[in-house]
Amino acid sequence: MIATTIGLDIGGTKVHGIAADQARPDEVLAEARLPTAPGPAGVVATALEVVRRLVERLPSGTTLVAAGVGIPGAVDAAGVLTNAVNLDVHHPLDLRGVLSQALSIPVTVNNDVNAAASGAATWLRSRGEPQDLALLSVGTGLAAGLVLGGRLRHGASGLAGEVGHLTVVEDGPLCTCGQRGCLELYASGRGLARQWPYDGPSPQPVAMFDAADAGDERAIAVRESFVGRLVEAVRIVTLAVDPARVVLTGGVMRLGDRVTKPLFARMDADATASAFVSSMRLRERTLALPVDYPAAALGAAALGSAALASEGRRAGGTP
Repeated sequence: MIATTIGLDIGGTKVHGIAADQARPDEVLAEARLPTAPGPAGVVATALEVVRRLVERLPSGTTLVAAGVGIPGAVDAAGVLTNAVNLDVHHPLDLRGVLSQALSIPVTVNNDVNAAASGAATWLRSRGEPQDLALLSVGTGLAAGLVLGGRLRHGASGLAGEVGHLTVVEDGPLCTCGQRGCLELYASGRGLARQWPYDGPSPQPVAMFDAADAGDERAIAVRESFVGRLVEAVRIVTLAVDPARVVLTGGVMRLGDRVTKPLFARMDADATASAFVSSMRLRERTLALPVDYPAAALGAAALGSAALASEGRRAGGTP
């Protein structure tokens, strides 16, 4: 019998699900994707349908033992999704309770960046590296997930890693959080769109980088600002928790070398100018997650397995 854990990456446009071997958490046994139906009922229905399709695709001799969910928005310690604007969820939704009851298995629910950080830790382990990292998700917004010494760090109130809402420009533009001049207004997909509006057929970051490559002065300035602020984000998490690795992921990072090449060049220049910055080894410890690695789904599955094991130890009387 193969004990199997489901991992769901619930996003604003799609739900990506994987079934993983609990004994080998980076081994995907089945995979399914569906467009996300908005609203509380839609999110739940889409998640359950993805699970149903995964179960259909599992090889014989497998048993579903747990599930984990990564989802954008605020998630409390009980697995209640308190708010997820881009999913049209504006009131608390007991996602953990609803899915656990429907599936008759233990379910854990985490913020999607935390789930992706857990998946990135699995990826590092497969490379023979310690599971000690800050994952920077450079997508629509900017946030970090922290796995320190192999353990996911949520923080006392779930705010660990919200580096996108550090103010970096006094009296800067208004952020959705209500503050002004937040870091994610410059180092994120939303930040790029704010500074270089575009409504054409290509993804906005691609179009902006294309324009910069073609010599558009405004696009060049925005690209330079983006790269500088992203280096600042790497520096912030490095100084805050000193992780062995800073792993970059998210929609904007799909640009690959077009981001990392100028990013690493800026890090090298900063290190040359300052012995203290050089001692931080930013270039050495920073790397990008492979574009097609399903970090959030695999991480959600790993967190589901970990929670199941923890419940088992408590049930058996082990502290």
